[in-house]
Amino acid sequence: MKRILILGCNEITKRLVLALCADRSLASGIALASQKKEDCDDLKNLAFRRGFQVTTSAINLDNPQGAMMMAKIIAPELIVNLMPPEFTQAAMDIAAQVGSDYIDGRLCGVPIMPLPTSLLSDQFKKFGSFQHAKKTAVCGAGFNPGVITTIVRNAASTDFSEIHEVNICVIPGDAPSKAEANKEAEKKADETQEKGEDILYSEDIKNPNAGKGVSSAHPVIHIKEGKAVQEPEFYKEAKSSEGRQVFMTSNPVVTDFLKEMPEVSEASFFEPVVRREGRKVPTAKIEMLRSLGLLSDKPIRVGSALVKPIDVVAEVLPKQLNAVITQEEPKEEDIVYKGEAVYEIYVTGKKNTKEFTKLYKITADNDQIREKHGISAIEYLDGSAIIAGVKLICLDKWSKPGVFTPAAFPASVYYEALKAEGLLIEESDSQPL
Repeated sequence: MKRILILGCNEITKRLVLALCADRSLASGIALASQKKEDCDDLKNLAFRRGFQVTTSAINLDNPQGAMMMAKIIAPELIVNLMPPEFTQAAMDIAAQVGSDYIDGRLCGVPIMPLPTSLLSDQFKKFGSFQHAKKTAVCGAGFNPGVITTIVRNAASTDFSEIHEVNICVIPGDAPSKAEANKEAEKKADETQEKGEDILYSEDIKNPNAGKGVSSAHPVIHIKEGKAVQEPEFYKEAKSSEGRQVFMTSNPVVTDFLKEMPEVSEASFFEPVVRREGRKVPTAKIEMLRSLGLLSDKPIRVGSALVKPIDVVAEVLPKQLNAVITQEEPKEEDIVYKGEAVYEIYVTGKKNTKEFTKLYKITADNDQIREKHGISAIEYLDGSAIIAGVKLICLDKWSKPGVFTPAAFPASVYYEALKAEGLLIEESDSQPL
């Protein structure tokens, strides 16, 4: 049982408050804080009608001193961060300094091209702070990556003796107006081209299509033979179990497998995407470099060293992959999905000497959930996962000093907690995606 401070007021907040009111063994007190206090007052009244006292407050995480003062008055034992990702670092600082456990639903600041020395996400910069405070921070406890990796890790202990390939396919539902979606995507692509068409990047000259006007502006990262590999956009197409066209894209869950499940040597993420023309590479600049011999991969002697001219040029050019992907990217909020949202997790491995593939499938109806909760099915599933994680921290089933994802704890514990939240995971034999 913990004193809980929930940052952010949305539909997940409402569901979490109702869950805490329904099970009095979890919370000794609840405080809600949002940028606008009045956003929390309806939930305060909702909890009061269920016999639970809730306090509310405004909070401005852009004002660290004021936010810290408010948090110290509340003295929470657990902070649940449901605010936009740009406030994650500030929320974690507050939790560590007031001596509170912490949980959020997503990974923020995941490197596009993960390296052996890179952190899983920016949240792990706070590991020392939470370890020193002897408090637990669980990050990425939403569906992606928390639930996905938990399903795979649970499969490793129940269905497989070894796993070597995982492919994830996510279909958010049916977009009612694909023509409008295509139009918007083309508009964004045009804007990208206008802003960056004159810039020559290191990746452009390393691209096998260098000089042909094909962009590497949207690299696809997947795990192959245990290493992160970059491929061009639309590198690979596949079909979901129901025949939907999907393409391999980059996603933070792939990095999570690389960092936390290195025994999985192949991992990829697929989703429906709009095919578009990428940024046009400035071919004239590439041809000029080629005419000067600066794109040659034949080593030449410079002093006592042998160097490839193309490597020197690539080193001095700006790199697109210095950027990071953070899940605060827009979630197509202008598109109201209908029909079923589907998560498909294809796991290939062995049981003893037999190699096979199993499909773990989770579905949720956008129409029913939007009518009842006013959110998409994907958002609803995310909320269910976070609520399950909050309960585990309240019951001290997720407890150790530092910053972790759900992968740091026994998979069976989270798996059972997810099922208790009504998450139905269908299992079937399958062909690989």
